[in-house]
Amino acid sequence: MFAPRLLLDALLLVCLLLAGVGATLAAALGSAPGDGAPVLVIAPPWSEGAGAMIAQAGGRAIGPDAASFGALAVFDGAAPVAQLRAFGAWAVRDARAMASLCGGRS
Repeated sequence: MFAPRLLLDALLLVCLLLAGVGATLAAALGSAPGDGAPVLVIAPPWSEGAGAMIAQAGGRAIGPDAASFGALAVFDGAAPVAQLRAFGAWAVRDARAMASLCGGRS
């Protein structure tokens, strides 16, 4: 049987690890998109797809190809984040921040 002190230490360690992973994911997803900036739209796999959501919101997909979970897009003006979320998008993020993670330039 675990001692209460050991159990509390293990629980604290798990909480710290989860907080670290969450902070890393938040940093990796980048900031909210700016006006006219390319965005990454992330959609669940069971949805109609990020490309369809982008088209419904009045944007146009960019890039060589769209993955099943996401697509790059541009919009005239600011990206309609609320509208894309209403269509089922999980996230809409600044694609320039994503490109920097992959070694690309803005």
